[in-house]
Amino acid sequence: MKVGDLIKFRDTGAIALILKVNAYEQETEDNHFLDLYVGDGTLDGTPSASGLTSMSMHMAKRAGEVISEGR
Repeated sequence: MKVGDLIKFRDTGAIALILKVNAYEQETEDNHFLDLYVGDGTLDGTPSASGLTSMSMHMAKRAGEVISEGR
């Protein structure tokens, strides 16, 4: 997963754009955090109603799949 990829989450069908991968030294890839934008209204009524959220790469891999790779 990298910046510009679109992820589709299996449970909700929501699609998120990866805006940034926060990589820290001496951590495995699964411990990196992703900054995401979900613009389809899935997050309306939540603290992330702006569509901006983040999650670990490990959780993103468990909950979704890349449906379109960024350039």
